[in-house]
Amino acid sequence: MIGKQIKGRGFRGLLDYLQSSQESRLIGGNMSGRNALELSREFKVSRQLNPEIERAVYHVSLSAAKDDQLDDYQWCEIADKYMERMGFDCNQFTIFRHANTDDDHIHIVASRIRLDTGKVVHDSWDYVRSEKVLRELEKEYELVQVAGSREKLARTPTTGQVRRIKREQSEYERGERENPPQRTQYGSVKF
Repeated sequence: MIGKQIKGRGFRGLLDYLQSSQESRLIGGNMSGRNALELSREFKVSRQLNPEIERAVYHVSLSAAKDDQLDDYQWCEIADKYMERMGFDCNQFTIFRHANTDDDHIHIVASRIRLDTGKVVHDSWDYVRSEKVLRELEKEYELVQVAGSREKLARTPTTGQVRRIKREQSEYERGERENPPQRTQYGSVKF
């Protein structure tokens, strides 16, 4: 699964967009509202607990791998577990399922303000935590294991590594070095 997180200012515009998209359905959450207007009114409750917070909206989209087939119930379970593990265990949230792209995906809209304390959910390292939670959920639900951003980045050598390898290759070709450049954990570099 791939997760994309955004912190925003306004609930209403996002909810209008999610509701109005083709093949969009409200499938879950912990709120009673059934449309964008009702949900945005409901989100005002948490906003009033901490009106000084500028970015009270937490929006995350979760996309399944192409070979994964999930029903609404499974998506809701995954979303509930995701939110709890990300620290949103006492926050308002709603779940929309979209079929407007090739990837099966959901959108979770949540208040970052906790209902029990009025404080904002701790968001330090939230992108790293999100990837960890997604890898756990993939295993739990026997879904396709998607490479996280760290794994993807680890495959690409840095600019400095490319320069070093090129320099060492040049030195080897001129006879200034006995051995060719060593392969790095990233593999060989094409010149």
